[in-house]
Amino acid sequence: MTPSAARILVADDEPNIRSLLQKVLGGEGYTVFVADGGREAVALAEREPIHLALVDLTMPDLSGLEVLRAVKERQPDARVMIMTAYATAESAVEAMKQGALDYLIKPFALDELKLQIRRALGEAALVEENESLRRALELRNADRPLVGRSPALLAALDLVRRVAGQDTTILVTGETGTGKELIARALHGASTRNTGPFLAINCGAIPESLLERELFGNERGAFTGADAARAGLLEAAAAGSLFLDEIADLPVPLQPKLLRVLEGHDFLRVGGTRPVRCRTRFIAATNRDLAREVRDGRFRQDLYFRVTAAVVQVPPLRARPEDLPILVEHMLEGRAHATPAAMTALSAYDWPGNVRELRNVVNTA
Repeated sequence: MTPSAARILVADDEPNIRSLLQKVLGGEGYTVFVADGGREAVALAEREPIHLALVDLTMPDLSGLEVLRAVKERQPDARVMIMTAYATAESAVEAMKQGALDYLIKPFALDELKLQIRRALGEAALVEENESLRRALELRNADRPLVGRSPALLAALDLVRRVAGQDTTILVTGETGTGKELIARALHGASTRNTGPFLAINCGAIPESLLERELFGNERGAFTGADAARAGLLEAAAAGSLFLDEIADLPVPLQPKLLRVLEGHDFLRVGGTRPVRCRTRFIAATNRDLAREVRDGRFRQDLYFRVTAAVVQVPPLRARPEDLPILVEHMLEGRAHATPAAMTALSAYDWPGNVRELRNVVNTA
């Protein structure tokens, strides 16, 4: 992991320690977040991906061990080093039992600290890369409709592998029928959230008022018939991913509400006054040109920038002709085999409906 890619949290109630570590580690090229206490450290870990945390053992509001547990709950792969000027064998043993990577005695030599950090981040990067690759390969074999060996498809799958671990909103683009939801499921499956739910909603298939309730949930009495409070998809997908299909069709009045969730990581249920924390990872998809939608005034520019932090383009079937025989054989599932004449006829067609259209033709042949 290069220093420019690494994100380090420093939590210490002593201003001079925070300032020194921010200066030294920032000078090494790391992105450094500082917290003057335990609660601020936990809040930072709630909203920022962290690779390594340097946490003081004794702070007024939360102890270093409490911060260690909270960071590990939110970001299990983050490395945590405990710092203290009052070392005891008991506290060192307890820190290690709680999952601390190391136990640093103040004052420590800065050159030695730099070396320990580089070693810790190097190990973290190796573990993350191997795990990501393993999940990506499993997924490539599991999602049969994504089979193929064309450069266009392999490039898309490689991008899936590289961005899946980023806990940011990802946009999947492509023509109708190319398999955008399958790519979205691949992104979820190759992420650290793959043990959580993958929930999907079509932003253009549900009336605006119902769509808002489905996304945000509602409080009791929010509207006629609301006899009980109900959680929406934002809460139901908290430990996993929420797939916003056809996001270009998201009603304009709901766009600023979604923007608030993406920026502030909280929302209000319909009829609610108490903010609810949002821990969901978003994957969006569209078959339209979102930049054109922005120019035409149908999609907010600020929301556009939020959902296009990473973009995976799914190639149309005509851009991967070498995958056509593989897809046909897969869809036939051994029931039959396509004759050379049939493959010639299929290859001569442009497939505007892409893989979905091909599946319909094969299933009805």
